[in-house]
Amino acid sequence: MRQVKRKNTRTRKLISIAILVVLVCGGLIVYWQAGAPKRAAQANAVSFARKYAGLKNETNFYLFNRKATYFTVAGTNTKGQQVYVIIAKKGGRTVVLNQSAGISEQRASSLVKSQEKSSRVLKTNLGIWQKKPVWEVTYLNRSGKLCYTLFAFKNGKTVKEIQNL
Repeated sequence: MRQVKRKNTRTRKLISIAILVVLVCGGLIVYWQAGAPKRAAQANAVSFARKYAGLKNETNFYLFNRKATYFTVAGTNTKGQQVYVIIAKKGGRTVVLNQSAGISEQRASSLVKSQEKSSRVLKTNLGIWQKKPVWEVTYLNRSGKLCYTLFAFKNGKTVKEIQNL
């Protein structure tokens, strides 16, 4: 009788472990597949920036989605200048900006924090809004509501703001 209980207990443990392993592996596969389009877009944008904007090495990648989608690659060009290469998903229109010509990603994030609106910055992206480069800062306000603010790349002025989504 005791031996049968032991076998049942061992069998249940093994089945539980097998189910847990399958669930964890399945979750990792889903997570990997969900990120595949962004990784492909990043690889294409970096290749495009190297070919058409003279990018030598990349340091960051941003995906900006508003009325249009833009891929931005930050890095150093062949002349040693730090630049942002902003590429429109549709049509491939490309804008190259010197990083020193505007505010940085850190500055855009700190503008939200300094205005005491943010409890946590979620992401910061660089893209084009109404034909001008902007930093989009997505954050949770002190009430835990989702918000975003667009700051002009050149001077950090607020271009658009949406609160409490």
